[in-house]
Amino acid sequence: MNDLKTLGAKVREAIDIRSKRSGKQFTRKMLAAKIGETVKWIKKLERGEFYPDWDSLVLLADTCGVEVSFVLGEQMDRMSYQDIIAGGQVARTIDKGESERYR
Repeated sequence: MNDLKTLGAKVREAIDIRSKRSGKQFTRKMLAAKIGETVKWIKKLERGEFYPDWDSLVLLADTCGVEVSFVLGEQMDRMSYQDIIAGGQVARTIDKGESERYR
């Protein structure tokens, strides 16, 4: 799995991919609104300050039109991811109802 700095770089790259595919600039503000986070949260993630919870990661990847494996650097499921980041800093978790609201 990518280290925090690489994860942040992959998030930035995913945002760029969304922009290129749509032909319009896709901003941090737009991403934050779509996934129910703040621009500050996105910036901290890009700087590699924390690992997002699984649901946020999946929603971010889906919104940017990339696979979770692209952001993580390998194929992984929820349980594997949670085991790896156990004890690490996770910004917050979102519940299923909240994630559905932003789709």
